Amino acid sequence: MQFLLVFIIVTSIIYNDVGCQADKTDGETKFLVLEDDNMEPTILDCDFNLNDTESFLTVKWFRNDKAIYQWIRGSQPAPIPEFKNDVDSSYESSKDPNKQYSSLALINPTISSTGDYKCVVQSKTDSDTIHKSVQVIDFRNKTLKMDRYRIQNETQLECTISNVFPKPTLTIVSEDDDIVKVVANDPLENEDGYFNASTLAVVQDNDDDIDSYKCVVTFDGYSQNLTFEHVTQSN
Repeated sequence: MQFLLVFIIVTSIIYNDVGCQADKTDGETKFLVLEDDNMEPTILDCDFNLNDTESFLTVKWFRNDKAIYQWIRGSQPAPIPEFKNDVDSSYESSKDPNKQYSSLALINPTISSTGDYKCVVQSKTDSDTIHKSVQVIDFRNKTLKMDRYRIQNETQLECTISNVFPKPTLTIVSEDDDIVKVVANDPLENEDGYFNASTLAVVQDNDDDIDSYKCVVTFDGYSQNLTFEHVTQSN
């Protein structure tokens, strides 16, 4: 029996500008796909709306309720020391003196950049809070493969992926609809916070044509996809 294996990993394209809406939690998660060390900053805008901005104005950003950056109008912005390598405090988001340094410019992203972000703006008599959610995707050092085993009259296919973030879902797809059983194992998290996963499919195929199988790796929440494909063939 000839057979053809196709490997597909599904991810999303990156958007660097993340907008905020005043007094509202944005229900859409923004996905940040890690590429290399030369990535452009990811900008989280804080489009607040205050009635009182005459006395004083402060802007503070939080990630998972932990302060990472603050700006007081009239002074230079400053990241919290622990996060000085995560934020570009020189980024100017507006010529408006009330919003000049109100945005958060994330640099050097890692999987730890994933989280719930909150922009809190305060004046003497008014305040505003804007929420954002960011999900980092990292498969730069992934290993993806499919192994084929012949056991009696069955063919077993095992798809495995390692060293990806966040938790993936694996699906084995056959063009001939000859998969009779699928066993998916729960992804396991390694000591670095990345995940390994595998799924097994039992196939019954007695013809001599070329069989095509796809191992599809998805991450929860994607709406736009980028596909990587690897093809092997054996006789």
